[in-house]
Amino acid sequence: MSTRRLVVSLLRRRFANRSFNAQKAITLFALGTLFISMLAYYLGALGSWQQGQTQALAQLKTRIALDSSHIGLAYPLLEVPADVERTQAYIEKLNTHLQAQDYPLQLQQIGTTSVSSTAPTKHLLLQRPGAGELSIGYSLQPMALHHGLSVLPLFLSILAALFIWPWFKAMEAKLQVLAEEPEATVEKKSLMLDLADKSIRYGEHGVRVTLANKPLCFYLALLEFAIEHPSVTLNQNKDVPAELLDLAHKYFSRLIELGHTIRKRPNFSNSLEKTLSEIRAALDEAFSEDGEQKDPYFPPKAHGEGSRSRIHHYGLSITDPSAFEVIGK
Repeated sequence: MSTRRLVVSLLRRRFANRSFNAQKAITLFALGTLFISMLAYYLGALGSWQQGQTQALAQLKTRIALDSSHIGLAYPLLEVPADVERTQAYIEKLNTHLQAQDYPLQLQQIGTTSVSSTAPTKHLLLQRPGAGELSIGYSLQPMALHHGLSVLPLFLSILAALFIWPWFKAMEAKLQVLAEEPEATVEKKSLMLDLADKSIRYGEHGVRVTLANKPLCFYLALLEFAIEHPSVTLNQNKDVPAELLDLAHKYFSRLIELGHTIRKRPNFSNSLEKTLSEIRAALDEAFSEDGEQKDPYFPPKAHGEGSRSRIHHYGLSITDPSAFEVIGK
C-alpha cells in the first residue's frame, strides 16, 4: 500500500464522524482573534495607565518639595503656623494641573490641610530640611473601562480572518474529496503456490517465481507438514518422515494430472540439501520486496559442522493454515 493511500486512509478515519465547515471555522477564528487582540490591547492600556500613575507621583513629590517654602506650610521649630487657605489653594491648583495633563492621580492632603472630606487612600512622607517629615495624602484613579477599548482589535481580527479565509476553504474542499474517495484496503498477504504454472509469489501482486517439479512438491509438503506435525523435528542426518514423503508424492501426482510431467516419481530423500537450496533461492526472489516476512516460510540453513549439524532442523515455523494458499490443489 502506497504512503499516499495510507495517509488518505488515516485522514478519512480521523474525520469520518466529523465535518469541517469553513464558515464556522472562520467565525470561531475571528472571535478568538478578536478576544486575544482586545485582551492584549487592554493589558497594554492598563500598563500605560500604571506607568502614568508612577510618573505623576514622581512629579508630585518633586513639585511639592520645590514649592514647600511658600505654600503656607507650618514650621513648628520656627513657630510659624500653617496658612490653611493658602495650602488648600495650592492643592486645588496642583490638582487642576494634574487633571490637565491627564495624570491618574489627585492630591488630597498636605500635612494637616485637606481639600476633601474623603480620607486619602495612599500616603507618602516627604523630608523637609529643618522642618521634619511632611505627610502627603493622595488617591490613584483606577483606569476607566473605555480607556482599554479600541476599534483596532476589531480591525485586526477582520484583517486576519480575510487573510486565512482561502486556507479554510481549501481545507474544506480537500477534506470533502477525502471523504468521497473510496477507502483503501490493506492487502493481507499470504504465500501463494500455483500448481497451474508451478510458481510461487507472496501476495496477489508479488513477484512470480517458478520452481522445478521436485523442489515445488517438496516445499508444498513442508508447508502442510508444518501445520499437521508442528512438534516433529526434521533433521538431515535422519530419514525423511514417511508422512512428509507421502505429502510430496501427493503433490507430484497432482502435477501429473495437470500435464506438467510424465516422468516417474522422484526420490525426495536424495539430494535433500540441493532441493532445499533451490527452495531457498526461489523464496529469496519471491520475498525480495517483503524480506521481513520471509522467516516463517524459509527452511533454516545448517550452521557449523559435526555435532552442531546433527541438531539442525530444516522444518518450517508456519502454524497458521491461512499463511499460504495452494491454487489448483
